[in-house]
Amino acid sequence: MTMKLVLSVVLASLLTPVWAQIGTSTITGRATDSSGSVVPNVKVQIVQVATNITSNGITNNEGIYRVLSLQPGQYKVVFEGAGFKKMTETVDLRTGDTLAVDVVLQVGSLTETVEVTSASPLLETETSTTGTVVTGQVLYDLPLYQRFVNSTMNIVPGMTTGGYAFGGSLGNYHLAGQRAGAIGLFEDGVNGNDQQSGTETSRPMLNSVAEVKVITTLPPAEYGHSAGGVISAVKKSGTNELHGMGSWYGRTRRMQHRLFFDRLKSSQATATRPNGVPGFFMMPDANLSGPVMIPKLYDGRNKTFFFFGFQRLHEKKVAQVDASVPSLGMRQGDFNFAGANPIFDPATTRQVNGVWLRDPFAGNRIPLGRIDPVARKVLEYDPWQQPNRAGAFNSTGATGNYLADELAQVYQNDMNLRMDHQFSSKFKIYYSWTDNKFIPGLQRPWNIRPDRAVFDGSAGNRNPARNQNMSFGKTYIVSPSVVNDARVGYYRRVSETIVPSFKEDWAAKLGIPNVDGDLMPAFGSGDRNAPNTIYGLSGATPNRSVNETLSFRDDLSIIKGTHAFKMGYDLLRFRLNTATLLAFSPQAMPFPTLAAPLLASSAAT
Repeated sequence: MTMKLVLSVVLASLLTPVWAQIGTSTITGRATDSSGSVVPNVKVQIVQVATNITSNGITNNEGIYRVLSLQPGQYKVVFEGAGFKKMTETVDLRTGDTLAVDVVLQVGSLTETVEVTSASPLLETETSTTGTVVTGQVLYDLPLYQRFVNSTMNIVPGMTTGGYAFGGSLGNYHLAGQRAGAIGLFEDGVNGNDQQSGTETSRPMLNSVAEVKVITTLPPAEYGHSAGGVISAVKKSGTNELHGMGSWYGRTRRMQHRLFFDRLKSSQATATRPNGVPGFFMMPDANLSGPVMIPKLYDGRNKTFFFFGFQRLHEKKVAQVDASVPSLGMRQGDFNFAGANPIFDPATTRQVNGVWLRDPFAGNRIPLGRIDPVARKVLEYDPWQQPNRAGAFNSTGATGNYLADELAQVYQNDMNLRMDHQFSSKFKIYYSWTDNKFIPGLQRPWNIRPDRAVFDGSAGNRNPARNQNMSFGKTYIVSPSVVNDARVGYYRRVSETIVPSFKEDWAAKLGIPNVDGDLMPAFGSGDRNAPNTIYGLSGATPNRSVNETLSFRDDLSIIKGTHAFKMGYDLLRFRLNTATLLAFSPQAMPFPTLAAPLLASSAAT
């Protein structure tokens, strides 16, 4: 398709008021009389009970009607045909449903009314798509960890996990055997995936979600870019009544039982926690909804509605893990332990009969005066925790001599807003906004002191992030057989790594020449509990990523005879911007690879 044609199609769609279909539902059916003959020109009025928002349709020559772009909820379907009694049926419509509501009209006067209440069918016959619908209230009542919508996948068939999976990311979920990065999340019909990895998503709040549908196989064509399955979340809309809710969900240590493999109770004293291991998880939330009312200016009942929700995650907990730190003797240059590799004096390097030789330090101890000045500076800062148990030694150093507190600090603020307005039974608009703000403390430090976090390139940083997802849409019923829908969306994810040592010129503070002062030098890499990393001393690189998805989609639905046709297009623009400061890795550092975090100087200066 040429750019000129694309622009022409976009402009043509904008000239017609439109609203999108993804995430909404359809009621369809056929009207017949008692003999089974189809009845054309029957007026069909579909009224949402909570808001009185009305959509209209009419049966065609085959007796078929189809009404699209409906929000989930309870509806009254009213049939009026000349020469027949007025029929009213009450149905519950779920998100993404194509619900068949057939009617058999009875001969009589329109002043006579027949009311029917029916249950939702167990089998959806109007589409080949398979999936599971879960109401937001059910998810809200379940004890889901951190209340993520993505956790819906844990309770649907066809899902497997590759290792540990939780709702904060799609990383290890697989639907029908497909890859995790191909799972699409749609929020009020707009793409909510971070396109860089595909597994980070926006997070609608459970107290603001009406329903979530997980499509596992054969997703409709409008769910493009989602070969691995679909999670479609539709947020709640306000009603004609003002409603509010507040709750306090959480637990403390006394409310949590011991895990199966835990040796100690959380209240028992340990080497680092004389009062036991703490645990604090609190998640207060609230919402408010109703018609938009401005006293003496505007009455939004039956027309304009809002729904606003808020929640706060405040979590602090400790898990104790085995860790390693240099022994007190190693910090003084003493490597005289069982099985230790010998440490040779570099100042005694010589060649004898063509063979290079060095003499070992007496007693495998490095004299304090021979310790490299940079190493002495590091030792003055004393970045490691003190050993708190005996542990053991291998050939390179101490191991398992520290019981570490893996402290997790997680703080999140989430907000949801949805607004709906009906100009007429043919024309509706909506606006949706989700804001997820992740405000972390330090990452989970182990063997480096928290007040020396600048030396901890793995867990001494902060990683704030913020997801926002917005959409705006219209729907316009051109005629009972033609509906044109569209919406625009904007998804934005900002993630950062904040490094406390950045711009602090630690190379100069440690006495390392010819090194840029922006970053902490990286002394080692790999296992933070081993001597080759100097027991976790490493540098880190600050970075900032801003990923955006701009979307526009248009759908056109036409009923012709016994057939329903649906066509449309989806325009997506991705903007992935990443700024990273490259870390400096010098070829020759004052710490060559030796079996110790301390090094004798090669010169007698």
